[in-house]
Amino acid sequence: MRAAIYLRVSTDHEEQRLSPEHQLSTCKEYLKEIGLYTDDTLVYNDAGFSGTEIEKRADVIRLVSDARRGKFDAVVFTAISRFARDLSDALTLKKRLETLYGIRIISIEEGYDSAIDGRNSEMIFTVHAMVAAHKSQEMSKAIRRGLRQSAASGRHIGNVVPFGYQKNADKKLVPDPHSAFIVQDIFRMYLRGMGSKKIASELNRRGISPMKARVWQSSSINAILRNPVYRGDLVSNRWRLDTDVALSRQYDEKVNRQMQRDQKDWVVLYHDHEAIIDEETFQMVQILLGEKGKNRGVSRSHNLLAGFMKCGNCGGAAIVRSGKKNKQGIPYKYVECAAVNRISKEACTNHVFIKYNDVLNSVLMPLQKLSSSPEKLDQWVEVIVESQADRNLTQQIEVLNRQWEQVQLRQEKALRAFTEGIFPVDMILDHQTELKREANRIEGELERLNERLKGQNEVNYKRNELRELLHVFRHCDHFDVLTIRSALAVIIEDIEIYGDKRVSIHWKWEAQSLANRTHL
Repeated sequence: MRAAIYLRVSTDHEEQRLSPEHQLSTCKEYLKEIGLYTDDTLVYNDAGFSGTEIEKRADVIRLVSDARRGKFDAVVFTAISRFARDLSDALTLKKRLETLYGIRIISIEEGYDSAIDGRNSEMIFTVHAMVAAHKSQEMSKAIRRGLRQSAASGRHIGNVVPFGYQKNADKKLVPDPHSAFIVQDIFRMYLRGMGSKKIASELNRRGISPMKARVWQSSSINAILRNPVYRGDLVSNRWRLDTDVALSRQYDEKVNRQMQRDQKDWVVLYHDHEAIIDEETFQMVQILLGEKGKNRGVSRSHNLLAGFMKCGNCGGAAIVRSGKKNKQGIPYKYVECAAVNRISKEACTNHVFIKYNDVLNSVLMPLQKLSSSPEKLDQWVEVIVESQADRNLTQQIEVLNRQWEQVQLRQEKALRAFTEGIFPVDMILDHQTELKREANRIEGELERLNERLKGQNEVNYKRNELRELLHVFRHCDHFDVLTIRSALAVIIEDIEIYGDKRVSIHWKWEAQSLANRTHL
């Protein structure tokens, strides 16, 4: 009888590299003892593959195919855990080889042999397969615990070190002198108005190579711009490899992909290593990325003021509509109240039409004048930074927290009054409903103030970076629509269009150095 030998180790670690040779010699000696023949063409080796993922093990698939063609009569392996660590896979393979193809299955460690009575118990094989699957699960849990502990101690546990960093002897991240400055260039170019695609083209033009790919792409630039590792934070245990149910159904086979874990399972270490990008610059870029992500449709409509304009009479949205075309075939654009346009003239008293270009110029012209004067620009930057600091936020939050505690005490008192039967049930329920409404109001206000406090901390821009952003208005023709809009979003709260053709621009920081009222 010709016997095949199946070998497998799950990792390429140093201590397991000799395991395939050890398994091979053990199997050959055993086959010689029981009088079965084998040769090198009948050795199947899946070194480095997990026993729980049969679809990735090329040699076990080849083994099944060769068994079907009758290339061998028996298959031997050192242990059932080498054969498969997934219970269903182990039982399916066993049944297919034994029942369909008549293959004799031999496991040396467990003493299983399907051709020998007393040693071919289905129950014994199943129990050992269950133990192997359980060991695999426990091993995976132990590995994950170890990785989390390593991450919690500040050691970088990923296989790929982030571009711009290298690992020291303690497996801590330190800036790479040969590539850290490139990361700084990427952030600097983005703040100057270059999109991720243009940045990738510029790096490729310079002949700078990324870590894994052949050339830079916009996706790799975006990944760097969003990665908190560059501000000194280490985020581990964020991703897991899992089955994508929707894709698996679509292709009718198991499809794995990277999926994000719940945020509570992340291991986050703030200020873990030396930052390549300072906090203010990083937060500025995140805001710009968020604005561009929310307003991708603007590039199609080329409406820089989309979402900013509203009707000053009714408070609803103001929209841009197209009118007749000029000599060049370009339609004129007008701003009007959305309610009047979509419902009727009775919906709002504002029936005025204002040229879109006039509204746009009323916004951009003062900004262009301001950005052309270095002294005025510096003064305005200071006004923005200073006015952004809301010193009363903390006090307001403290007051609301005290109100929340009082509401909780009142609810407890109402509950005691209910249990002691002091007041009628209807009165207690009405009182509880009122307290619940008050609690919801306080919770909503606390959430709003905490968001403002968070934004205040994040938008404490570094002055030079803010100056670069506002410098966009000096050369609007050199930047794309999304970049200009992102810069506008930093400084404009809203633009009100009134029935008497007034345009009222509300700046976010109400900078006194700019006129915040413009009449057309």
